[in-house]
Amino acid sequence: MKAQGVLVGVSLLTSVALLGLIHLRRKEEAKEQKHVSFETIKLRVTRDVLGEYQHEVIRAHNLLDKTKAQVDTLGSELSPLQAAEAKKKSELEACQGEKKHVADEVGAVEAENSNYKTEFEKQKAAWAAEVTSLKQQVEQRSKVCVFVKKDSVEGRKLCGDEPPKQEATPKPDAPKPEESKPDAPKPEESKPDAPKPDSPKESPKEEATPKPEEPKPEAPKMR
Repeated sequence: MKAQGVLVGVSLLTSVALLGLIHLRRKEEAKEQKHVSFETIKLRVTRDVLGEYQHEVIRAHNLLDKTKAQVDTLGSELSPLQAAEAKKKSELEACQGEKKHVADEVGAVEAENSNYKTEFEKQKAAWAAEVTSLKQQVEQRSKVCVFVKKDSVEGRKLCGDEPPKQEATPKPDAPKPEESKPDAPKPEESKPDAPKPDSPKESPKEEATPKPEEPKPEAPKMR
């Protein structure tokens, strides 16, 4: 009886131990399954990310090829652009030199114009002073002429009045040459001693009385 009880107890303990072991194994299996599923998900995510990276790499390669093609195209277009740039630089330098030359000429013309203006102002001031002086002289002379007798020669000279003009003696009429008569006979050539008719040009001009010269009053010199 005791042996049977011991066997029953041992079998019960063994069953309980097996049940506990089975339970622990199931927990570990569930844990491992969870870990495997997590790793599987992680692997899938990694594959997806890797696929995206591969797509990005392919896209980057395509973009790099396009960029290289554009660089080659721009490199082929760069040489004429550089030549055009050098030409434009030379034209710009020439234009700047011409601009400087024109500016120098304009400065010289402006300086000359300024000198002309200064000289004109000086001459204008001198003319104004001379006009003022002449006006003063005229005013002084007009004041003096009020008290001077204008009948005398000195008064007329001082005041600038002209003397009365003397009537010119009329010139005597010169004798008109007689008109040649058509019926007058011509002198024969064989008679050299025949007197020639008087020419009308030989009318004496000295008989005309000369016109007396009128005395001209001396005008006062204006300075």
